[in-house]
Amino acid sequence: MNLVSVNNLSHTEGGRPLFSSISFGIDEGQKVALLGRNGSGKSTLLKIISGYKEAESGTAARNRELKCAFLEQTPSFKKDELLAGFILSADTDEISLIREYETISSGIKDDDEKELSRLSDIMAEMDRLDCWSLESRIHSILSELGINDLSKKMEELSGGMVKKAAIARTLVVDANLIILDEPTNHLDINTINWLEKYLKASGKAVLLVTHDRYFMDSVCGRIMEIDDNTLYIYEGNYTDYVTSRALRENSKAKESDRINNILRNEAEWIKRGPRARAGKDKKRKERFFDLMNRVEGEKAVSAAFSVKGKRLGGKILELEDIGKKYPGINAVDNFTFSFRKGDKVGIVGANGSGKTTLLNIIAGRINPDSGTVDTGLNTKIGYYDQMSKELPGNKKVSDYIEETAEVITLNDGKTVSPSQFLEMFLFPKNLMYSEISTLSGGEKKKLYLLKILLENPNFLIFDEPTNDFDLQTLSVLEEFLSSFCGCTVIVSHDRFFLDRTADILFVLDGSGKVRGYSGDVSSYCDDISLSEQNSKKTAAGKSGIESSEIADNDRGKKTKRTRKGLTYNEKIEFEKIEEDILALEEEKIELEEIFAVPDNDAGISLAETQKRYNTVISLIDEKYSRWEDLESRNL
Repeated sequence: MNLVSVNNLSHTEGGRPLFSSISFGIDEGQKVALLGRNGSGKSTLLKIISGYKEAESGTAARNRELKCAFLEQTPSFKKDELLAGFILSADTDEISLIREYETISSGIKDDDEKELSRLSDIMAEMDRLDCWSLESRIHSILSELGINDLSKKMEELSGGMVKKAAIARTLVVDANLIILDEPTNHLDINTINWLEKYLKASGKAVLLVTHDRYFMDSVCGRIMEIDDNTLYIYEGNYTDYVTSRALRENSKAKESDRINNILRNEAEWIKRGPRARAGKDKKRKERFFDLMNRVEGEKAVSAAFSVKGKRLGGKILELEDIGKKYPGINAVDNFTFSFRKGDKVGIVGANGSGKTTLLNIIAGRINPDSGTVDTGLNTKIGYYDQMSKELPGNKKVSDYIEETAEVITLNDGKTVSPSQFLEMFLFPKNLMYSEISTLSGGEKKKLYLLKILLENPNFLIFDEPTNDFDLQTLSVLEEFLSSFCGCTVIVSHDRFFLDRTADILFVLDGSGKVRGYSGDVSSYCDDISLSEQNSKKTAAGKSGIESSEIADNDRGKKTKRTRKGLTYNEKIEFEKIEEDILALEEEKIELEEIFAVPDNDAGISLAETQKRYNTVISLIDEKYSRWEDLESRNL
């Protein structure tokens, strides 16, 4: 059944044409993603389809059976509005009854006969309309989203909780078309995974705008893109779209070559699969971070590799026993880490787990309650935060960027002007001499980012950068960061972005602990999912196993131990081998730095250096192998 039919739709905002004579339909159960650059009219089109806005020309015909639920990009709520009222605000008989039922039952007194009588009438009406299954589904959704106290005021919630509440309000409606505008913004990765599975399993039609490429790839079977005021339709998921769009770009003029190359690279990236993308050194880095996690309080140093590029000092940035608390919250607890050249770190954790706090401590914006932050003399930090700062609206774009740098040196040694650098990031040429006040929100965010990059930092910090940019800008940014020679620390809920830009993860558990994980986010999510499945299997079979063991013992049988612990000498060796590995990793880094700058005056030939380097690599492999054997038997 066709739910929505759009014919020859055109719309203009502020004298700027968004889309012209576009036509498409949405069928029952169909999952569709809508793409386009910032300012291309995606959100406007969603509002027209949902009936919140009228188009200038053309039609958006809606089936009589259409029931639409709409999630706005920025949820709005009334002053002093409670969570219960916000989530159960839909104007349907069923929702109205459930809203009144929840309100009365949460505050009713045993001796209030009037309220008890009204509650009895409501329950009878809920029986008649079969509301109990809906009420159960509502509580299930709230539980999955971690929404427990419906008496809280909306204005007291964090941005992540407001978004969760808005998603709950959208999903509890008995709709056959769910329209979602940037549903993953401000959500943590676990919630995104849950929402992805929920929508996939749902028989409802979905139309969404999102920058989350894995989300699209998993959920959607059709991709629509607004480009140059025209709508292009691609059958298949995001992987299929990337391949098809790259072919379409081949027929365009040379000015599109850059986007074309990026799309081809992205297609190759996706096809490799998350496990293959983890990198050749994943096992070695995993072992290293296992060591880091085992030794609390000791200074942990990340696995590093030789890179050419901007000069960083011997000391980059060291965190020593960092601690930070807020009333009722232990944000960071006793965390130690020493950054090395080329470290690319992603930070993940639930909403409110302390991710931004850790970033602000690293950047020096706030001081820890305990511990020290030691920043190297040559370390220059560039920080792109969630809020960004207010840009001078009366300045022209060209003046704003040229006051930062007249030229910028790229990784390959070439120099470009600021305007050329902006073009590399797909900043529109026609806006170069416009006043900043005339830019869209996304264009201002992009300008703010480029201003930071033009300052030539060698240590970049990003707090949720993917909330603000379209997919083309994200692809260029990913390409830039992949060749960036300095250190990067990124907080993001976007799994695709982190997979492309982070080699190691800091995982915040919400209690203040920071755990190191070597590998990409996809591997981390797979490991978490596998761990949860194993836990469920263990819990399900535990009683049976225990009964079997008891029965065996009753029959006089002994339970055999299948694992042998370490001997006294092996325990001493196990403690010593960790120190040996750390020392060898340090020596490996020093040798790689000699290769990077061969004109040294230490009187050591490259042949001797290469010989020692080969020996160190062999020793590292040998000791890691021995460490794995001892660790597996360390009871």
